Amino acid sequence: MVDDRVDNPLERLELLAGDDRAIETFLDELDVHGPREREMLRELGRVGALADPDRFPAVHRRAIAALETLARHGYHGSRAGARLGPLRPVVRFLIELVARYIVVSYLRSAATALRSLYWLREVESPPGTPEWRLLRRARRDAQALDVVFTRRSIGLPTFVIGGVLVPIGLSVLNLSSKIAVGSWPAAVAAGAVSTLIVVGISWVLVRGAAMASRRTRLAAEQPMSAVWRAVGSCGKPPEDQSRKIATVGIVLSVAAWIVIPVIVGIALAT
Repeated sequence: MVDDRVDNPLERLELLAGDDRAIETFLDELDVHGPREREMLRELGRVGALADPDRFPAVHRRAIAALETLARHGYHGSRAGARLGPLRPVVRFLIELVARYIVVSYLRSAATALRSLYWLREVESPPGTPEWRLLRRARRDAQALDVVFTRRSIGLPTFVIGGVLVPIGLSVLNLSSKIAVGSWPAAVAAGAVSTLIVVGISWVLVRGAAMASRRTRLAAEQPMSAVWRAVGSCGKPPEDQSRKIATVGIVLSVAAWIVIPVIVGIALAT
């Protein structure tokens, strides 16, 4: 039972903490039905900085170990292209380059998310309490991770940039010299070559993204989720961007190697 003299909704939620059924009833009384608003009020009603302070040190250490292992093995050892003969080393290098970009991006976002989460909960905790000491130590660990993984960062894979900029430059050159559609057989051959290039770039992007996603799930998904559960009321842990990066890269490659040359050819033909 909660004292009816408590008028502040947040104070009422704090008093109801731990009784999910009572919280749901109270939120219904407030006429809060949106899932995001209900989740926000539940988080605001938490009474401690850590949902499970006893398990927090163990899951924190496990997450650190998982990220270290992922950094070491997340983008090495591709076995793709076994039938490509002399092209196999080049293809595997490109696949691992894509995987490295995705894995390192995830490691940086994970370290930043851990640091920010721990720091905010440390500020929320009363100084000198056991939770404050746990979070202070963990926050320092996350700051060290942030420094380590920042040094591993790389830019967007250069072959992706080349795959987009080279055909754009060629299209502009053809437009200026008006030779893009001088011969229909040549145009058909150029279209076939462009299609093969797009297929090759897309295959590399998909294989690299799949390798990065698979190894990220194997190494880090469960340990990071355990940290988020131990902290509590903090949303979801960061996810890798493999699908988004692969999709954007494929769309840009298609636009650069097929769409833009077709538009240029139509413009010159008319």
